[in-house]
Amino acid sequence: MGVLAHDFAGQRVLVAGGSRGVGLATAHAFVEAGADVTVTGTKVLPGLYEADLSRFDYHQLNLTRRESIDYLVSNLGSIDILVNAAGARISSGLDHHEREFIAHSARLGLLGPAQLATRLRFRLSESTVPGGGAVVNTGAARRWFELTRSPDEARTELIEATRRMGESWSRHGARVNSVLEGPQLHIPRQYHRAEGSLMVRALPHTLEAIAGVVLFLAGSDAAYITGQTLVVQ
Repeated sequence: MGVLAHDFAGQRVLVAGGSRGVGLATAHAFVEAGADVTVTGTKVLPGLYEADLSRFDYHQLNLTRRESIDYLVSNLGSIDILVNAAGARISSGLDHHEREFIAHSARLGLLGPAQLATRLRFRLSESTVPGGGAVVNTGAARRWFELTRSPDEARTELIEATRRMGESWSRHGARVNSVLEGPQLHIPRQYHRAEGSLMVRALPHTLEAIAGVVLFLAGSDAAYITGQTLVVQ
């Protein structure tokens, strides 16, 4: 996937939400860098996804259900890296009170990616890879805060939560960082001399670019970085 400079040979990686989007691109990048990768999705079988997930171990995971998180954790072995790339999805079949309970529980870290990370903290702390165990949140983690906050407030809250967890976890030998997408950039490309107009081209955030930042934060080159949020411009 274009991210070949990293070496994660023998490392065990869990990509929550690795069945599509940034999560899938990140999972492929880790495999190509030598890691053993497990991905999660909400569907029962990996064959139900359009993407080919045969390169990975697959586990079903519903982050709005505590028992689903418990089941995944109990069936995982050791782990070196956790990537939180699973968006917030609440079943439309739930009533208002159930939806409110899930939303506030996720904000408090009792459900969602924060709970998954908390349940895996000790295993990540036991990692012997250079730099220690690592958690990297993607923009999908922000959407869990958006269940009860505006997008701007959710962004701020994720940045603050990353800072707090990064500082706290560093005492246990693990790191926590986040990757967010910044505004799309427009840069001059060329002039139409005949018309005298300036052409501009949008530079989209490619999935591979974001995956590259995730691998950097998870690797030994970022061994002393924790509690930080990097923005992909």
